[in-house]
Amino acid sequence: MKQWQKSALAALLLVVGVLSVLVCIRHRHPVLFHIPGSCACTDYSEEVEGLTVFNPFRDRSPEASASAFLEDQRQGRHPVVAPNFPPTEWLQSVPRPWAFKWRLRYRRDEPHRVSLYYQFTRLSGEPVPRWSGEGTVEMVDINGGWKASHFDVIW
Repeated sequence: MKQWQKSALAALLLVVGVLSVLVCIRHRHPVLFHIPGSCACTDYSEEVEGLTVFNPFRDRSPEASASAFLEDQRQGRHPVVAPNFPPTEWLQSVPRPWAFKWRLRYRRDEPHRVSLYYQFTRLSGEPVPRWSGEGTVEMVDINGGWKASHFDVIW
């Protein structure tokens, strides 16, 4: 076998090995690498402002449920939440529909609970002004389905 073929085979085996390890640890480690942010400006700055490399093979079902929760809020619909979630505090404090965009910046997993940290952009309806914020949506596993149990955003 030629030298370049041996090198290509070794590289291919290395890639397959790394992908296999990522698939095996997908549920335990959704974040492969995280450098916390240096600013302690809000409660969520270290998570939101930092550098995060997500595991591409992670279980994304909590993220999909959180996106559905946030989309319901954006559209002014009553979101589906966990039974112990007190939605009246924040639903009554903001006008609906609440126009904003979100971007996942960090994720912390615990047994049956996932905390998702987002960077939010609130659209004011005017041509230029936008507000930037940071926040979290906590999701809990209830009978195999993910429901929001806490929501907080700081503008």
